[in-house]
Amino acid sequence: MFCIECGKEDEELFKGLCKTCFAARNSLIHIPSELEVEVCAHCSATHVGDKWMETGKSEEELIAETIVRESVPDEDADAVVLEIDLLNQKGSMLEILVIATGKVAGVPIKREYKVNVKLNRSVCPECSKYASGYYEAVLQLRADDRSLASDEIQSVDDIIKHQLEKLSRNNRMAYLSQRLELKEGVDYYLGSLKAARKISNSVKENMGGILGESPRLMGRDKSAGKDLYRIWISLRLPFFQKGDFLNYGEHIGRVIDLNGRKITIQDLETMNKTSLSWREYSNLKMAVMRDDVKITTVTSKTPTQIQLLHPETYQPLDLDILPEMSEINIGDQVEVVEIKGKIYITPPKR
Repeated sequence: MFCIECGKEDEELFKGLCKTCFAARNSLIHIPSELEVEVCAHCSATHVGDKWMETGKSEEELIAETIVRESVPDEDADAVVLEIDLLNQKGSMLEILVIATGKVAGVPIKREYKVNVKLNRSVCPECSKYASGYYEAVLQLRADDRSLASDEIQSVDDIIKHQLEKLSRNNRMAYLSQRLELKEGVDYYLGSLKAARKISNSVKENMGGILGESPRLMGRDKSAGKDLYRIWISLRLPFFQKGDFLNYGEHIGRVIDLNGRKITIQDLETMNKTSLSWREYSNLKMAVMRDDVKITTVTSKTPTQIQLLHPETYQPLDLDILPEMSEINIGDQVEVVEIKGKIYITPPKR
């Protein structure tokens, strides 16, 4: 048997050719002479097939990846490696030199190809939505029978900012499209419904309140044959705040903590702490607000009683000593609150 190309005999043949001639005829890879690469001008996401993919890579890296993806090694080639260099660029047109090395039938070979790449800079759907103010949900922050306090609004702003920074790492639609401060509260327009729900739950977990959702029909997607909805999420903070005084059953207590799971109240008569679930929210009534707390002075103390001055009339008042009052001494100033004509020393802050 002999090579039909060069006539060599007594060599292993590959499709009628010696390995040298067989390798010389091999193209090593098949690569298009012209390619297009579409990237988002804002976020550098790349359009592959019918999907936009966020890669965090430079345009040069995306072009190189496209060339590698579109290159098909010959079936007889092994260990193919591509080296990609930019030869020339005019505007969005790039001339690329692709150097391919590998082996065919054990023979090392090298091939060079020139590829013209058109770089299309456009806008991906997510960036287009962001630029147009697109949103999927609105978080409406309100308070029952009162205005929101400035510190409450600031706390919610901080929670939303922190959550968006975390969620946006994996969800590019996790952004705040608009924030409207209204007479009745604050509306937060959020790009992602999934993110809006996580944020709402986080705010409730930190600040308590009642959550609710209501969809609103915004139109119809004719191409998909589906109605388009946006979701309004209502978070209504309670009518009281931390530090206010509530009637609960036959007791009066001060709110010392609240979160998404419970409301903690300290009884003014016994100083005992009670945890109430939000199911009992409707049974709570406001006694007095935290702004009604006054400061007065302790004038005398016995083993069983403590005497102080009424904060407004300055008349002496005798109160039974509770264990929590043991560290109060004559001359100390204490916080007191008057509820239904009775003076209480407020639970000490620890």
